[in-house]
Amino acid sequence: MEHMVHSESDKYKNDLLDAFKKKFEGRLSDEDLAFITSSYDRYMFEMIKLMREGKSAHEKFFADIILNSIDAIVGFNNEGEIFLWNKGAEKIFGWEKSEITGKNFNVLIPKDILSSGEVNKMLAKVKEQGFISNHETLRITKTGELINVSISRFVIFNEKGEDIGSVGIIRDITTEKRLEKVLRERENLALIGEVVSSIAHNLSNPLNIISGNADYLLLEKKEGDPDYEELKVIVAEATRITKSIRSILNFAKPLIPMLESVSINELLEEATSGFKFLKGNKNVELSKKFDNKVPSIKVDKELVKDVFLNIISNAIQAIPLNVKGLVEVKTVFDGKKIITEISDNGSGISQKDLPNIFKPFYTTKGYGKGTGLGLAFADRVIKEHKGSIEVKSEQNSGTSFIISISV
Repeated sequence: MEHMVHSESDKYKNDLLDAFKKKFEGRLSDEDLAFITSSYDRYMFEMIKLMREGKSAHEKFFADIILNSIDAIVGFNNEGEIFLWNKGAEKIFGWEKSEITGKNFNVLIPKDILSSGEVNKMLAKVKEQGFISNHETLRITKTGELINVSISRFVIFNEKGEDIGSVGIIRDITTEKRLEKVLRERENLALIGEVVSSIAHNLSNPLNIISGNADYLLLEKKEGDPDYEELKVIVAEATRITKSIRSILNFAKPLIPMLESVSINELLEEATSGFKFLKGNKNVELSKKFDNKVPSIKVDKELVKDVFLNIISNAIQAIPLNVKGLVEVKTVFDGKKIITEISDNGSGISQKDLPNIFKPFYTTKGYGKGTGLGLAFADRVIKEHKGSIEVKSEQNSGTSFIISISV
C-alpha cells in the first residue's frame, strides 16, 4: 500500500512542478522549485506516517480482540495444521500456543468422532457454503477431558481470492449442557412425582384390601393346606408392589439434605455392620481398609449411609452363588476429597449397560428384583453433596464404585 502511495506521489510531484513552471514562466528559481518539492516530500512523509500509525492502531485493536477473546479462536491451513491459537484456546484446551502450533487439529477431536465421519461432513459444509455456525459437538483437552463445544467456522482467503484455510470460533458449553441435563432431570422427577402420586393413591386401597384379606386367610391355613402357597404368593407380590411404589415416591420427592458433621469411616462401619445378613447364604467375605486421616465432613448421615448400603447390596447380588466372593470397602483422603471405593469380584457390568446404570428405572436385574432406582438415587444424593460417583467395571471381572466428596 505504501509503495503505491509513493509511486503515485512522485507522479503528482512531477506534474505539480510542470504546472508551476508554466504558471510562473521562469520566475521561480531552481532553489524555489527545490523548496517546493522538499516541502511536498515532507508533507507526504507525514501523511504516510499518520496513515501507517492509523493502520497499526487499527490492526492492533482487532489483534487484541482476537488474542484476548474468552472463546477459542483457532486458525487452520488447508492441511489442517494450526497456525492461530489465542488465549481463549489455551484456557479451554490447556495447550500453550508454542505446543500446539503446527499440529493437526485432529489432536482436539475424540477418536469416536473422528471415526464417525462427522469432521469430514463439517469440512465439506464449510467448503460448500463458506461457513458453519453453532455446530454442537465434543472436543478433547490436553488432559484428555471431554468438553461440549459450539463451533462456528469460516473460510479465509488471500488477496487473490484463493482459499488458504479456515478459522474456527469455539465456545465451551459444557456447563450449559450440564445445567440443561440437571433441569431435564428435575422436570422428569416432578413429572414422575405427579404420575406416581396419582397411581399410588388409586392403588393404595385395592392393594391394602388384597393384602389384608390374603393375610387373614393365611392365618387360617397351615403349610401344606390347599391354597396356602397361592396365598403366600399373593401377600408377597402385594408387598413387593407396595415397596416399589414407596421407593418411586421417595425418589420423586425433593432432596433436602440435613447436614451434620460425621465421619465417613464411621458411616461405612454402620453400613457394613449387617453384612452377614445382607450376604445371606452366599460365600462372600468383607474387606475394610479405612484411611485414619479421613476428616469429619458435613453430610446427611442417613442419605449417604443409604447410598453405601445400596452399593454394598448390589455388590453382593453381583456375586454368583458358586463363587467365593469378596467385597472391598476402602477410604482415602487426598487432602481435598474423601474418596470411598466399594469393589466386588462379581459378574461385572457390560459395556452396553455402563452408560445407563444411573438412569432412573434402568435395571439389569430380572423381573421383580429391582425398580432401577437405587443407583439413580445414589447418584442424586452424591450430587446434592457436591460430589461425584463413577463406576469401573468389566464383565466377569468385578465392579468398583468410586465416590468422591470434597471436604
